Amino acid sequence: MTSFSDPHETSILSGLRITLDRAIVFVIAVMVLRSFVLEGYLISTGSMAPGLLGFHRRIHCPSCGYSFAFGVSFDDSVDSGNGAIIEPSGPRRYATCPNCHQINIDVGGVPNSHGDQLLVLKHAYDLRPPHRWETIVFRNPASPEEAYVKRVVGLPGEEIQVRNGDVFINGDLARKTWDQQLDMRIPVCDLHHLVDSDQWQMPWELDEAWTAEDGDLVCDTSRLKSPSSGSDSQSDISWIRFRYWRWFGGHHVAETPIAKEDCLEDWKRFLDRFSILPISWTGRVRYDDEREVLCCEGVMPDDLQKDLLKQSQNEKFRQAVFRLAALSHLAPVTDRYGYNALVSSPEYVVSDLMLDTTLEWDTSPELLEVRIPVGSATYGLVIDPAASTVILMSLDDRVIISQGKFPEAVNQQSGKMQLQVSNFDRQLTIAVNGTQCFEPLALERDPSSENFVEATVSALSGQPMEPDRAALISLKHEQQRRWAFGVVNGTVRVKQLQMFRDVFYTPGRRKHGVNEGYKIPELCYFVQGDNSPVSSDSRNWTNPCVPHTALIGKPFLVHLPSRPGVIEFGGFRWPLRIPDWGRIRYIR
Repeated sequence: MTSFSDPHETSILSGLRITLDRAIVFVIAVMVLRSFVLEGYLISTGSMAPGLLGFHRRIHCPSCGYSFAFGVSFDDSVDSGNGAIIEPSGPRRYATCPNCHQINIDVGGVPNSHGDQLLVLKHAYDLRPPHRWETIVFRNPASPEEAYVKRVVGLPGEEIQVRNGDVFINGDLARKTWDQQLDMRIPVCDLHHLVDSDQWQMPWELDEAWTAEDGDLVCDTSRLKSPSSGSDSQSDISWIRFRYWRWFGGHHVAETPIAKEDCLEDWKRFLDRFSILPISWTGRVRYDDEREVLCCEGVMPDDLQKDLLKQSQNEKFRQAVFRLAALSHLAPVTDRYGYNALVSSPEYVVSDLMLDTTLEWDTSPELLEVRIPVGSATYGLVIDPAASTVILMSLDDRVIISQGKFPEAVNQQSGKMQLQVSNFDRQLTIAVNGTQCFEPLALERDPSSENFVEATVSALSGQPMEPDRAALISLKHEQQRRWAFGVVNGTVRVKQLQMFRDVFYTPGRRKHGVNEGYKIPELCYFVQGDNSPVSSDSRNWTNPCVPHTALIGKPFLVHLPSRPGVIEFGGFRWPLRIPDWGRIRYIR
């Protein structure tokens, strides 16, 4: 007897076999990849923040809406570190927004988020050595069972030294490519996150032609016409100038002159009144009778200003207090991290900044200009949107240095432009719509870069700051304030305006490569964390270098970032992890 099978049943069985075969192949492929090619690693500490995060809490500033990470786990370079999660308590329970500087943001009720999970290409460095500024995963030489992630800054055979935040290799400043700058830059302030308060000021000073409208900045040079005089000043440049305005706190020092005879009586009355009261903010202000200046550390608290004015009897002293209170809000950009609120560390002035702005117009402006300070010099960038040309010049010598072009817009009259300008590592880099206009201009060494006086912004502690350090901080602050963007003849809407800073490498414990150069052995690498104040790395380790044999691989993807969530049903709450798709990204 001949038997016949059901064709439909045969088709189903065949399909199941194919599916099962594919599943087996997939499982085998995953096992092979995990064993020989790829592996996932969870970051626990914050030594590479804010680019790569350890265990943290996601904070949303109640004043400006800016979102930032607040670290709760640190390297062993920090007290109570070693990767343990630190529960915020006491004064360390409060965060400060790194964008608007709102203080006392309570993080107590915010749940912990896991650190970033990296997908690592294993054995990548069996085929080639790591490059400078590349992120690597390696076994901790002192504890091989631990995997660390850091950035390579020194290569085999080189002599490395960290000076004033920069890396010097064999005596020369190590510079970053444009892609490396974009990868390492750290946000300073963002136009999209302003504070709706009369007590707050944006970190940009606007000329007459500029106004703030619906979260944008708008320049209309036609406002500069003066019918009464018959003159037309539209050809003038209408500027917005960078000024780093702090709402609260800080350790910078503001000063204003006032003669002894106008100050000492009111100042003595103030000291007598508060000498026995435990009010910490009174220690923020002092009078230097040798230099005849009234000084304030950080932003003058409102209560301190009110009390000084209330007790004063000399009008010149009152005017000095008003001036000092206003000046105390103008601070230099420093290496502060909103991530590091649980730890204390010295604060350093950072000179390497990047302007990133997006512009729109209905009719092309005649020119766009940028002022870029580098050390004691200032450079000017002149952009002709209609001709798609860029000119870089030295404003001090009044000479053209470089000229370039950028791709023409589809519509010259109605346009949009992204403009990015940086002075990282004493080089000028300019990009329009994501394309560099010419090769980065590496500038000659500045004698001030050889100065080992560190621009630390520290507490007064009742003592005047050393003259050399005070002068250096003041100089760097004035240099930062020379950043400016201007428009000639036209109407331009600024849709995005951000300032970033470079990573600033702090001295750490000064064991290696800080006070003097350190020669890196062959087949070894000098590594540091982007979050330098809290990173345990080559500067601090007893054995400073990572041998090539300890390298695990190259991280190339943040693949499973998550954020905490809660399901509520029937009066019950279940915590869960929710994928944070917006933070998935490739690592250069």
